[in-house]
Amino acid sequence: MNICIKIRFSGIFRAPKMLALYGTMLLLPFSTIVFSSIVVADTWDKMDSFSDEYQENDNVEDFVWKEEGDNLPAYPQDNDLLEVAGPPAYQNYQYLIDAKSLKVGQDGVVRYTLVIRSSSGADNVMYDGIRCTTQQLKNYAYGSTDMNGKKKFIKKQSIDWKPFRASGVTAYAPIFVTNYFCDHYGIALKRHEIIQNIKYGKGNVDGLYY
Repeated sequence: MNICIKIRFSGIFRAPKMLALYGTMLLLPFSTIVFSSIVVADTWDKMDSFSDEYQENDNVEDFVWKEEGDNLPAYPQDNDLLEVAGPPAYQNYQYLIDAKSLKVGQDGVVRYTLVIRSSSGADNVMYDGIRCTTQQLKNYAYGSTDMNGKKKFIKKQSIDWKPFRASGVTAYAPIFVTNYFCDHYGIALKRHEIIQNIKYGKGNVDGLYY
């Protein structure tokens, strides 16, 4: 009789404790979900607040690209010329880039002297700039010979950025961008990377910067 009473009372006193334990276990996932929801909602509120503040802040200026000033390079010498691929329609011409003139500015423009040499040995020399991000070409100057037979650059009077053309005299620009000057994201490579691309081919040095 005493044993039965002890068991009955033991069950009575253990029930509330067990219910409390099970209730806590059931509430834990729910409380975790509620807490996570509060954190996520708070994060989104902060992001929205930051976005609204940025959009409404008149002191925040849009990025404006500014081209660097540039001096004309020295006239190219044959020893510094590197052969590059030209347009298929101009296979009778040799396309050469002056390594000494090649540079990448802080404005992202790749500037270089290009020599287009005919099969008879006549040279057409120009100093160009290419923007990888916008796929544009600018011709700053062209080569000429003065009355004393000295070769020099003459700066063009009207200089504008022009979109690439798939045909014509300047059809080399998109080839230079793809093969030598720019990465897959439209960003200008570093000077030594461009030189390596010209000397060894882009496929052989991709691992250096991709």
